[in-house]
Amino acid sequence: MAVAVVLLIMVAVRVWNRRGPARTQPFIGPIAAILLVPVSGLTPAQAGLTLSGWAYAVSAALVVAAGYGVALLIPAARRALAARDFTNPVRKALVGVPLSTVVFEEVAFRGVLWGLVFQAHGAVWATVVTAVLFGLWHLPDSTEVAFTTFAGVLLSFLRLVGGGLLAPFVLHWTANGLGILASAWARRSVPADSGGSDKS
Repeated sequence: MAVAVVLLIMVAVRVWNRRGPARTQPFIGPIAAILLVPVSGLTPAQAGLTLSGWAYAVSAALVVAAGYGVALLIPAARRALAARDFTNPVRKALVGVPLSTVVFEEVAFRGVLWGLVFQAHGAVWATVVTAVLFGLWHLPDSTEVAFTTFAGVLLSFLRLVGGGLLAPFVLHWTANGLGILASAWARRSVPADSGGSDKS
């Protein structure tokens, strides 16, 4: 019953984020995330709301940051990043991504849903179920389903070994937020690169 209620809330949030006013998204996600924990019947610790996993969180952030740093040094990768355009990239990366996306998705998938399935069937099933649902969450963009399913497995692994949501939250934010900032940086540099190549 708890799983059904949690899934219903998740669907409601998804529909609202798709069809509701964009300005409400930074509020709806965190509010719904707070609601999910008592509705699920889990304790905060069972839902992953702990501060454990700092080493994994820092490691994840450093790996992602290094990856984007290397990408910015490679012309082809830099042009690919520059192809993505974001309005107010700093605000989106620092406010929009964590509040509109990461908080709710991590509490919902790796926190509450993972915790409920883990209690009933163990870590493997918790990872499989939440990863598949996380992939399907990104429909109708079918190109993202496989990637986000794999990401769901990795985020669930961090939830398991880190003992909470800190590490998956940091990885999720750095992958999305730093990606936006890297794209903004690349857009500033690519025109100069192109101009230089035209003169040669």
